[in-house]
Amino acid sequence: MARVITLGWACLDQRFYVEEFPPTHSRTPVRAFRQAIGGPAAVAAQAVARLGGEVLLLSRRGSDPAGEGLEAALRAEGVRTRFTLGSETPVSAVLVAPDGERYIFPYRPELPAEPDWGPEEVLEGVGAVLIDHRWIQAGLALTKAARTRGIPVVLDLDHDRPEAWELVPRVSHVVASEELARQVGGVEALFGRIPGWAAVTLGAGGVRHRAGQIPAFKVEVKDSTGAGDVYHGAFALALAEGRGELEALRFAAAVSALHVQSGEPPSRPEVEALLRGEHEDNPC
Repeated sequence: MARVITLGWACLDQRFYVEEFPPTHSRTPVRAFRQAIGGPAAVAAQAVARLGGEVLLLSRRGSDPAGEGLEAALRAEGVRTRFTLGSETPVSAVLVAPDGERYIFPYRPELPAEPDWGPEEVLEGVGAVLIDHRWIQAGLALTKAARTRGIPVVLDLDHDRPEAWELVPRVSHVVASEELARQVGGVEALFGRIPGWAAVTLGAGGVRHRAGQIPAFKVEVKDSTGAGDVYHGAFALALAEGRGELEALRFAAAVSALHVQSGEPPSRPEVEALLRGEHEDNPC
């Protein structure tokens, strides 16, 4: 079983599936509601576990009922956790529009800057590391230790912030978002700022890498919340399993496509069926 570490942000999502967006009145009906695991690192870890990988989430939460609930939900998914404790657990309100697009309103309390663990004690047997920039001190330390060991480190790059760019030259793989590409002048401009291996996810447009483009799978989008997070988790897992980058990108595309149909990470058999062309929606 391939081992993956995900490091970064974890929170509780409160998802509201609204009947219209944007709102036109002071009250907008909600057709469904659910509480879910949220945050890039946590959702990526959930995806890895559902895909059959062994995963350790390194993150922060509060010493409060919300944090205890978040950790319990992750463990129920088969995710091992190592939380550095603060006073409050992050939460997000997520409005999901009828077309499946999501709008996130995160509450980010102050959390400890330094981890209560050392990189060497968590890296044994790990095949890949996935980080985001939302816990920079821990990310820098884990990246340095992992790269010294020859372990691939994937960066989820989705914000144009100094702490994110500080990580870029230190990791082995960068998978960036379409939104970030627009912010910096386009995909080619973004590639120009990344010295190593890089790809950019483009939603329904698939994913661009330096040598070409991999198309997306045709699916009905019902909830896009966490689609990029599961993409990154699946890509890191594929690397940990010894796959090449292009195969890993296609695997991640299949995982993300199935995810947006329900807002839940898929199982490994579902992904394998889609990749074999046995799913009712064929790749474009």
